[in-house]
Amino acid sequence: MSAELERGQPYANAGEYSNASDEKSPAPSSHLVPLEKDWTDAEERRVRRKLDCLIMPLVIAGFFVLQLERGNAANAATDTLFKDVHITQDQFNTGQALLYLGIVMLEIPSQLILHRIGPQWWISFQVLSFGTVATLQNFQHNYAGFLTTRILLGCTETGFIPAALTMISTWYKRDETPFRNSLLFLGREVANAMAGIFAYGILRLAGRHGLAGWRWLFIIEGLLAILVAVVIFLFLPNSPLKPNSLVLRRFNYFNERERYILVARVEHDDAEKRRAREPITRSDIVSVFSNPRIYPHLVITIALNASTTPLTTYGALLIKGLGFAKLKANAMSSVGPWISVFLTPFAGWLSSRTGIRGPLVIFIIAVYWTFWIAFQQESTSTRKWLKYGLLFSTQSLGSAWHPLNGSWLALNMVTPQQRNIVFASFIMCANLGGLVGSQIMRASDAPVYHRGFLVAVSLASLGLAGAIVQHIWYRFAQRKLDRDGVENRDAKTPAKFTL
Repeated sequence: MSAELERGQPYANAGEYSNASDEKSPAPSSHLVPLEKDWTDAEERRVRRKLDCLIMPLVIAGFFVLQLERGNAANAATDTLFKDVHITQDQFNTGQALLYLGIVMLEIPSQLILHRIGPQWWISFQVLSFGTVATLQNFQHNYAGFLTTRILLGCTETGFIPAALTMISTWYKRDETPFRNSLLFLGREVANAMAGIFAYGILRLAGRHGLAGWRWLFIIEGLLAILVAVVIFLFLPNSPLKPNSLVLRRFNYFNERERYILVARVEHDDAEKRRAREPITRSDIVSVFSNPRIYPHLVITIALNASTTPLTTYGALLIKGLGFAKLKANAMSSVGPWISVFLTPFAGWLSSRTGIRGPLVIFIIAVYWTFWIAFQQESTSTRKWLKYGLLFSTQSLGSAWHPLNGSWLALNMVTPQQRNIVFASFIMCANLGGLVGSQIMRASDAPVYHRGFLVAVSLASLGLAGAIVQHIWYRFAQRKLDRDGVENRDAKTPAKFTL
């Protein structure tokens, strides 16, 4: 047994740790975290760099293909999808709503499955499943087929994002998670940015082998997701206790000393993480949903995602409506998302570096809200380049707040089980926002969408108000905690609130 392990096993399930490192080695007898940090900063940085090179690219790639499959119907809509499948814009909206409904229905059950079988199996299976459904979308020929594939896509995509967030919270320390959560959402931003460019190229394949351009779009991007699923299955490690892949079991990403640091550093940072492998109980669920402090976070998530969805779903169509050609509109729709590619991780880095959570969320939402109002006010003008500039500026700010809001919420939970539940609830609400947002742009309101834009601005206003309320609430809760004493707090209250 190594000297490091003799000093104390930092997770409750010592036998599991032993099996991860050497099936024949005896389990450590102690389950204690070292009282003082017994590794150097240089050693910890080396472990963290390995994690960043191993975990993050895989979950980012998974999110990238998920967002491609979720959003490529918007690019297909600029082609001949409506004509070939015999649907209207409002029927298209119904299909989009079913996609989000499929995600919402199975979000919490998916998280329970994740907790039972582990991320290696579940995340790999999810990406393979939605990649397969996405590829098979090219066979749809009518409204019934369109609705069926949309809800199946939603059901197979459900749970991926909270699973990835749970992985990050398991492998990383509390002050490291906001930046990594933002990096995770970088997958979404890059997908949104690349979607228009991919569509610009792939839609040119129209007529090859008798297939419409939008059918090639579904086939190629679906096969890409299947390839990513295989890569995740081959290389994704399971947990700090079992830092090996499913297939390459004999290959160790980390040496024995690094495996010790992997586990000890996260529990030294947050002792509750020793409970990470304990099952989620009914009392955990009750403690989360009986905590009134989570609900402003969820209102922010629903309202702002609802206000952003029309810009994502109909971005290319809106630009086309300004007077630009189909292929050019698809390419131009990537400008806002490309700005977001840099803005979202920068916001996460700034939050991790400064420790600022709530005020930064409020600031980003306030700027986003300002651009939405400007675009809505300008929407009836004939200045197409000004409208385009305001549109991509609004798009660029539509996501940076989202991973920060999720990190802010999770950091104010007490146990890993509570965090798992709120991650699922958080993503459920994000998709409820998508469901609401998918109905904002109605055919009867085209082409100016005066009513739809007004609804979106109202939702953005609600999100901004919710963020302000949330920050003030945490400040008052911290004052009460300081007055009453940490020792008198309940199971829903952290030792210190993240403001």
